[in-house]
Amino acid sequence: MEIKVQRLSIIINEIIANGQVDIKSMAKKLNVSPMTIYRDVDDFISRGVVRKEKGILKSSDSFSLEYFHDVRANLSLNAKNKLVEEAGKLIKPNSIVALDDSTTTIQFLNFQHYLEGTTVITNSFELIMGLSNNPKIKLISVGGRYQKSTGSFVGLLTENTLSQIPSTILFMSSTSLDGTQLYTHDEDVYRFKSMFMLNADQKYYLVDTSKIGKKSMNKQADLTDFNKCFFAGPKLEKDFLSIIQKKKINYEFFKVKN
Repeated sequence: MEIKVQRLSIIINEIIANGQVDIKSMAKKLNVSPMTIYRDVDDFISRGVVRKEKGILKSSDSFSLEYFHDVRANLSLNAKNKLVEEAGKLIKPNSIVALDDSTTTIQFLNFQHYLEGTTVITNSFELIMGLSNNPKIKLISVGGRYQKSTGSFVGLLTENTLSQIPSTILFMSSTSLDGTQLYTHDEDVYRFKSMFMLNADQKYYLVDTSKIGKKSMNKQADLTDFNKCFFAGPKLEKDFLSIIQKKKINYEFFKVKN
């Protein structure tokens, strides 16, 4: 991982956990100058995703992990890998497997044996590139307009292709989960995820616990829309656990260190 991305992972994790970061303290922790921290997050500040106020970096109203694809790909890796390792056991030979563009499903690159003997449909550029080298996997790229911020293909061409291809099983994640509602900030992402869900026989939701208790602009779905939900992380908060048990959500939790 590049050194800048390593720093960004730490900074964004801090913002996720506490809502803000003290720039001087973070610079001391990372053994760099405060100016280096400013340069690291300059692009996010200019886009209005992160706010700078008197030596503090804060999450803005539009803060969403969808803006940090390269950074997100390196967050909560233990949890993401555990989710894929366990959920992937549901895949049967000759299935048509739909994988969204999330940084969670990207971890299927580490568990390709689950996908061998299947046909995989995805709009994730990284999955397309990684799985294309495996001769035991039939791969369908849905094409469309490449969107760097999400590392995926989006737009009308993507949606038209997805509407024509049914899948046996879908694995997807989201950047935010509040109560039992999944949220998506980007409208293009919202549309293709909706298309994925519409055409899948079985739907499974995979999410690490750092996403719980956060909202974005669009309500994507409800946990009740899935056959089963998989959670992984240090713990499930009691309030959240009470909510999903009350709504009789079919779920499994795996305790791992982030």
